[in-house]
Amino acid sequence: MSLRLLRVKPLPTPEPAPFVDTNEHDLTLWRYSGPIRGRWFAGLLVAITSAIVAISIPQVLGWIVDSLLTDQPTVQAIWVGGGIVLALGLLQSGLFLLRRQLVVEPASEVENTMRVRIFDRLLRSPVTFHDRWPSGQLLTRTMSDLGTVRRWTAFGLIQLITTAIQVLVGTLYMFVGSWQLALIFLASLPVTVFFIWRFVRTFRQLTRASQEKAGDLATSVEESVQGIRVLKALGRGDHALAGFATSSAELKDLEIRRGRATGAMRMQTAMTSGLSLALALIVGLQLVAAGSLSVGRLTGYFATVAMLTGQVERSGMLLSMYLAAKVSMDRHRAVMVGAPGEEVELVTGSPLSPSTTQAAALRFDRVDFSYGPAERPVLRGFSLDIGPGEIIALVGSTGSGKSTVLHLVQRLYQPNSGALYLDGHDIASLPLPELRSSVAIAFEEPVLFSTSVRENVLLGVQDQGLTEAELTRRLENALKVAAADFVAHLPEGAETVIGEEGMSLSGGQRQRLSLARAIATNPAVLLLDDPLSALDVTTEERVIDQLKQELTKTTTLLTAHRPSTVALADRVVLLQDGQVAAVGSHTELLARADYRELMAPEAPAQEGLA
Repeated sequence: MSLRLLRVKPLPTPEPAPFVDTNEHDLTLWRYSGPIRGRWFAGLLVAITSAIVAISIPQVLGWIVDSLLTDQPTVQAIWVGGGIVLALGLLQSGLFLLRRQLVVEPASEVENTMRVRIFDRLLRSPVTFHDRWPSGQLLTRTMSDLGTVRRWTAFGLIQLITTAIQVLVGTLYMFVGSWQLALIFLASLPVTVFFIWRFVRTFRQLTRASQEKAGDLATSVEESVQGIRVLKALGRGDHALAGFATSSAELKDLEIRRGRATGAMRMQTAMTSGLSLALALIVGLQLVAAGSLSVGRLTGYFATVAMLTGQVERSGMLLSMYLAAKVSMDRHRAVMVGAPGEEVELVTGSPLSPSTTQAAALRFDRVDFSYGPAERPVLRGFSLDIGPGEIIALVGSTGSGKSTVLHLVQRLYQPNSGALYLDGHDIASLPLPELRSSVAIAFEEPVLFSTSVRENVLLGVQDQGLTEAELTRRLENALKVAAADFVAHLPEGAETVIGEEGMSLSGGQRQRLSLARAIATNPAVLLLDDPLSALDVTTEERVIDQLKQELTKTTTLLTAHRPSTVALADRVVLLQDGQVAAVGSHTELLARADYRELMAPEAPAQEGLA
């Protein structure tokens, strides 16, 4: 058990503040460190005191030497000098411990605040933000980069300041002892500073390149792990390994170059210090021989220089730490500050009316959308009115804009022009939490989390104030509607923890859990993006029968490729080139050749479905 000589009350972890879009000038360590500046400056003051105490010890040693070289040396002088050195050493150790107690915890709090802010930013950013950021880069900027900032805040910056003050105080001590020797030390400083400055210029570029390459490597690892089945099935493991090995070798070379730059700087500064010490020794011995300098003062000078030389050489490492922290802050700001035209999803806006709880009306009013300024339009003048409780199927060829329509309803993307209305409310003006609690979606490619089946299915209803019994009933009903009876056969039923992204389940099982998750929220609007594509015909028929009974109080907008899924709809909307080409029942649209061609893969079943 460790003995804590000083107990400091832990700083409370604040609740994440609501995200406010900010500019680059607000994302500085000075702004982030606002709540802990008092303790940090107290830690700095303690560190400065400790540095002054440390540089004073050589002066006491010089006094002891002079006491021993007198004509009548006394044991008392040795005991007094030794007692002073011991007291100063104990004081320095206590101050060192106090500094860590004052600074380490607040610096960790700054790191935690930055990490929470950046994660909040990731959650609130539109999908366009994630489209342009590799996940590995986001991972390194959220974890390792912020660790670098913490180390600079808690250690590097304080050490750099105390080193400068220690050099200043030590130089004053030298001048008191011998102004000639002090000038020799000062003359070596510009040369040392030049070598450090040249090192800084090189190290900055290498550090940025290294951190970027580390982010790219993290992305490669994540993609390979997620696609491990594909790599194995195609026999491309060696290819992936070769690519990773090449990138890893590039990172290794960058780190070696950084190490060589650091080593060269330390060698140059050490040689400068060595030459300075040699010259000071020659001059100092002459001064002692001439009687203008005592042996004790010469001893104190060399002890002081030895201490300061180590600190000056160490300043190069501190500057490299500063550069790494600066690059990390730049990378942090690059994530926190949106690209031109990118809007962060804020929670402000007019609330929904109390009636918007079931079967809301939807209206698309001349909506245009493209995924980028240089991309072709996906939707052009898209207009559609959907009544409360109506089931609408969107049908069209690949790229016609079906999934995009669903994404716009949840504001995963923003339209370039036009508007969407939910029960008469402009969706763009609604608070996102309220909008997304009223609109649920099940994707064709379901995403599951590494938690239990229960937590995955009830993900969207955990904050609705329901009792455990009510949550259980909601879970059981959602699993029943989605025909997810396989859950009962899992080792621990609904409490079974599924693998990462649900990879331990089949594609059809993952789709049914994703569908159950959307149904469990009892949404006013349900969006289904071809959610039954991975199901066999028998299971699909069971799910469709359950959905017909369940969706009577929900407005549903779905995309589909199978006639059997289209049969759920009250009306079918045919999309062509991002526009509404036709609206009608499945039977009515069968009169169109282009619609029959879309339904052709299951043409024999059309008559029964009609």
